[in-house]
Amino acid sequence: MTQPDDPKKPDDVNGSSADATDDGATDAPATARGMVQVTRTLTTPDRRVSANIANAALRQRLMTLIDALGDPGHPLHARAVDDLTALGEPAVPALIEALRTHEPWLLAYRATEALGQIGDGRAAGPLVEALRHPNSNVRWGAIRALATVGDARALLELRRVARTDRSKTSWGESVGDTARVVLEQMQSRTLLARVAELVKTAIACVLMLVSLIFAWSVLTELRDELSQVGRVEPAPVIIAPPMRTTAPQAALTPPTPVQTPTAPPAPSPPTPVPVNPSERTGIVVTSGNVRATPARLPDNVIGSVTAGDTLVFLGVTSDGAWYRVQLGSPTAPSSQIRSVDGSGWISASLVTAPADVPVETPPLPTPTP
Repeated sequence: MTQPDDPKKPDDVNGSSADATDDGATDAPATARGMVQVTRTLTTPDRRVSANIANAALRQRLMTLIDALGDPGHPLHARAVDDLTALGEPAVPALIEALRTHEPWLLAYRATEALGQIGDGRAAGPLVEALRHPNSNVRWGAIRALATVGDARALLELRRVARTDRSKTSWGESVGDTARVVLEQMQSRTLLARVAELVKTAIACVLMLVSLIFAWSVLTELRDELSQVGRVEPAPVIIAPPMRTTAPQAALTPPTPVQTPTAPPAPSPPTPVPVNPSERTGIVVTSGNVRATPARLPDNVIGSVTAGDTLVFLGVTSDGAWYRVQLGSPTAPSSQIRSVDGSGWISASLVTAPADVPVETPPLPTPTP
């Protein structure tokens, strides 16, 4: 491996500028401060200074500081790195150019120091190339700078340097050991970045899943509500069972040795009760059934009425819960009462009844033999 061109440590080289200057250079710090102040004034937008003049002054300032990096006798040599770092991004292209192998090793070494402090990502590629510089001091400086601006491209080269480079700097630092330290730092940052990305991805997936579940529930409720729009629930159709009619029992005859069956007398046709709308009429308020007896039984439905029908009220039970009624006029075509005299019992909750309906005791059901 090529050894350093100069056995002195860069700090010793930087400090030698004080011995190399003459009496006129004793005011170098003040001169440097004045040049930096002028540069800052020129780089600040000023209506009185044109952009071309400011750019030319900046280029001249950069050339002066780059020359001072590699020249220990230059009055700005000691603070050239700090001044270039203060300039920031505009100084990066000139510092990258200073890394070339044809430049003096001290210039390239101090350029790596400035690039590491600026931290611009554009310097990652040139610093990776500087890992193959013939001078070990420059390689060491490039490794230190990559700890700040290095990316995935630098990992392979740093592994190679850590494995193969056994040289040391002029002040005794091992290049390979420094590469291993920086490589571990970069790998730790990369691992943490990957873990952070995985955590962010997991959180995003969970939030997306929760959003999809919420959206699905909202869409389901909206679909159910839209399906109910315009839908009319049909009224229940009540089909009354056929009315049971019992023929009157034949008159019992005294027992005789031989009984001759006799045919029951034919029932006389029902005589409808005349309906007088002016007497005891009321209105059906809720459609419902008409029953043969004043009770809710599964087999005593003999008809039905519709809301708005006019009824003639013939009687009421003693507790006022049931009315015996006939169809009046007008009534719906579907309303009917299937009984012999056209009357039946209806619940008081379904009608509006007059006040003078006579109390009526319903007949007891005829026992079936």
